[in-house]
Amino acid sequence: MSKPGLRADVFIGPFMSFEQGGGTFSATTSTLVSGPTEAVLIDAQHIREDVTALAEFIGRSGKKLKTIYVTHGHADHWYGAGDLVAKFPDARVVATAPVVEYIKQAGEAEAQQWAAMFGDRVAKPTAVPDTLDGLTIELEGHELRIVEVGQGDIQPSTVVHIPDLDAVVAGDVVYNQIHAILGLSGPSGWQRWIQSLDVIEGLAPRMIVAGHRKPESSDYEASRMLDETRSYISDFAEAAQRFDSADELVELMKSKYPDFGNRWTLHFSAQSWFSRKRT
Repeated sequence: MSKPGLRADVFIGPFMSFEQGGGTFSATTSTLVSGPTEAVLIDAQHIREDVTALAEFIGRSGKKLKTIYVTHGHADHWYGAGDLVAKFPDARVVATAPVVEYIKQAGEAEAQQWAAMFGDRVAKPTAVPDTLDGLTIELEGHELRIVEVGQGDIQPSTVVHIPDLDAVVAGDVVYNQIHAILGLSGPSGWQRWIQSLDVIEGLAPRMIVAGHRKPESSDYEASRMLDETRSYISDFAEAAQRFDSADELVELMKSKYPDFGNRWTLHFSAQSWFSRKRT
């Protein structure tokens, strides 16, 4: 999407197979918001090959990368920042204070998880975000407004509202035809997540960039994305309480959302919920 003096271009990495076992990790987005001469990147990928491709994507824009903003603390959204800073040394990596704190607290555990999932393919997390001063990033006369919605697939989560583009870059608060990770929270978190979607809806965006989407899906169907993510969470939450096994929950969600990508995420969420429910 573009308007005079401002545009947003979306990079999407591929689905990524795990080192061991079946399943894949969802395709992950990064969004380059550009003014006449400078740019801000929102989220930074995590697989070295994808980070290299993202750097080339940024380079082709011809813009000076000034800021890399991280929406939330999951490694797939910030591990690539260090490699990008090595290529774009004027860029500063930032996040809100709660997200920076999450990254610091979860760092060792996530490093082990990502090494197990992807081995040597993972970018080294050499640039931990600094704390952003305030909740606005200025880009050549335009404002990128950080909204601390709180809950997405994890808490804390933020989204970036770009009023001049009628756009929201949503991190993992909105999913676009991908099975959402509900296994990292529970019923109260799922309800808070729906409230986060209501906050985004109140911003009335025409474009939403979901943190994970099917590559062929559109960023310009904001109402559909919000409605689907909301209904997906509600359907999962209701069935999680009603059913007695992960398999039943998986089968129901597959029947309701047959075209959604990355079913490994659904299996993980269902198994995680019933594991906690039993204990």
